[in-house]
Amino acid sequence: MAARVPASPRSMTGAGTSIVDVPAGRVEAEARSVNHRFLKVSIHVGGALAALEPTIEERVRAHVERGHVTVSLRFTRSASAAAAALHVDLDLAKVAAKRLRALQKACDIETGLTLRDVLAVPGVLGEGSGEGLPANVEKAAVKALDGAIEALVAARTKEGRHLATECRAILARVTSSVVRLRATTPDLPRLYRDRLAARIAALLEGTGVEPDPALLAREVAAFADRCDVSEELARLEGHLSHAEDQLAAGGAVGRKLDFLIQEFHREANTLGSKSPDPATTAVVLDVKADVERLREQVQNFE
Repeated sequence: MAARVPASPRSMTGAGTSIVDVPAGRVEAEARSVNHRFLKVSIHVGGALAALEPTIEERVRAHVERGHVTVSLRFTRSASAAAAALHVDLDLAKVAAKRLRALQKACDIETGLTLRDVLAVPGVLGEGSGEGLPANVEKAAVKALDGAIEALVAARTKEGRHLATECRAILARVTSSVVRLRATTPDLPRLYRDRLAARIAALLEGTGVEPDPALLAREVAAFADRCDVSEELARLEGHLSHAEDQLAAGGAVGRKLDFLIQEFHREANTLGSKSPDPATTAVVLDVKADVERLREQVQNFE
């Protein structure tokens, strides 16, 4: 049994092409996509293929949820089919030749009339029935379209894997920062108490006044409450786990990750406002920088 390929989130950027040959000619399809807040489909087709626009839109929307997708579809007749489709209006050609000769004579132009001059007259040369597509071309066009969309989705998935790898590396760094904060923040009230007690003792030295232990305890307790980040770290750990789950789920996870990044920013900002010393502030700044990097990557997900 083949190994199961893990799910992967998709990027909004990619491109896919497909070519289908039939006796009447060749159908070429191309699908490209770039970032967009919602799903926008732009279609470029010509001639009788324009009738396939609703089908193109329907098939794109069945496979893509977000991004600006541009689809082009082109049919080129084979040489034999193009020759067979040519139609010459002989009556018009005769009238055109007669009038061109009269014009040459009237304008005293000595250059002789050529077949090219006659064929250049509008309506003399054109395609035969020309109103529809040759047999099997529409079916080939749909096949080429499906192939281009399939290649586009594959390209978006491949790019999504690279993005997911970058995001996981960033999440790992944030996790490491959270571990460091969990290890250092419990000691902050004790360190603050020791520094404050030493400062008070220095200020009261030689005065005969003893520091009030109760007042010191209340100040330390207030400090401990102000710098307590246990809830913020717990929520940040929850967001990290949720982000990993979204990346593992694959598919169109861009919007969910967008909202999750807002929560990351909120907790990082709160950590910064509660940071009481330079060492802790440095770690929080690392978290903020990584969250911003994560936001930039997430913007590319479908």
